[in-house]
Amino acid sequence: MLRLVCFPHVGAGGAAFNAWADLLPAEVELCAVRFPGRENRMGEPLLDEPEQAVDAVLAAMSSLLDRPFVLLGHCSGSVLAYECARRLQLSDGPAPVLVVVSSAEGPSVRNVRDPLHLLPRDELLARVVGYGGMAPQVLADPDLMKMVARVMRADYRVVERLQYSPGPPLTTPIAVLGGRQDQFISEQALRAWAAETTAGISVHMLDAPHYLLQHAAALVADLIGELLDVEAQA
Repeated sequence: MLRLVCFPHVGAGGAAFNAWADLLPAEVELCAVRFPGRENRMGEPLLDEPEQAVDAVLAAMSSLLDRPFVLLGHCSGSVLAYECARRLQLSDGPAPVLVVVSSAEGPSVRNVRDPLHLLPRDELLARVVGYGGMAPQVLADPDLMKMVARVMRADYRVVERLQYSPGPPLTTPIAVLGGRQDQFISEQALRAWAAETTAGISVHMLDAPHYLLQHAAALVADLIGELLDVEAQA
């Protein structure tokens, strides 16, 4: 058995990965991070500080690390997935058998030059719509705009202010997913993840845009299947 712990992009919840459930091997338990302020946690206070958010995720994950596990992040979720892997390694905790990052540049070339969490509400939401991360219809509903903007601002504040924990590279392999139609993250920036592990990276380019979750499910299922085969032969 293996657990796949997924970190969604800014503003999203665990439902972002619902479509993957039927494609993963039966031996895989799909777990998704769901921060306050969305889905069934609408009434809970938002987390908008990096330390607070990472500590909350690690505390929630602590009971899930009793079997082999994979950490997977999509877009800004890759920032949190990687930092959690770093924290686990630095604390000599259980290590993931694989870290998967998608649509995210490597830390060595990451540069938050234009923090979105500081933008006025309308500009913030228009920018997210332009990136393809939100339906344009949200901009026509003032109440929905107000609610979504609070979540987006908190999430962006976390990932834009997060400073990765210092220390040696991971000893866990990293699989990097990217979209050939991604206008924001180049393949060169994806390959910069090679500096973050001593166990090697694999880069997988999909015929997809920046938000590639619906395109990546079959590939992730194959990667997980390969891990299960290795485990079975060990």
